[in-house]
Amino acid sequence: MVELIVVVIIMAILGLAVMPALMGSSEKAKYSRAWNDLNAIANAFTAFYGRVGNLPDVKTDDLLNGKITGSFTLPGSETAVNAEQLFQSFLGTPLADLWDPWGNRYQTTSNWSSATGRGYIVVWVKPNDKDDGVSASFAGVSGITAKKDPYNGDRPLAKLVVNVM
Repeated sequence: MVELIVVVIIMAILGLAVMPALMGSSEKAKYSRAWNDLNAIANAFTAFYGRVGNLPDVKTDDLLNGKITGSFTLPGSETAVNAEQLFQSFLGTPLADLWDPWGNRYQTTSNWSSATGRGYIVVWVKPNDKDDGVSASFAGVSGITAKKDPYNGDRPLAKLVVNVM
């Protein structure tokens, strides 16, 4: 009986030693998921470009239904394809279901024009409050305040998709 009590006490001590290491892992996982989502969104734009030879027009705002506009005729086809539907097929998730880990929509800042093939597209995570944000800038693109990643040197959670001037 004494041995059983000693084993239980040792397991409790080991459990208490491990708990602090596990406590921050769920918050760190949120940042990891956000980076993965930003990369998936950027990859969907890249796949779109590879299939169509151009990028869709993207409005600066929340990344949700109606923000990716236009239609394209795919090479070797005469049928026009809705840009938003094609983008979602590469993303694998409907835009209506795409939320960051903190419950906000992913944001876009864009002046991309499919007519000229010039401009930029940046996707980023909206900060929850002003103390949670940090300025993000990419080669001539500025004015973005994105959520900062404390697990990655306070880097802004933002990804430049394309910048053609």
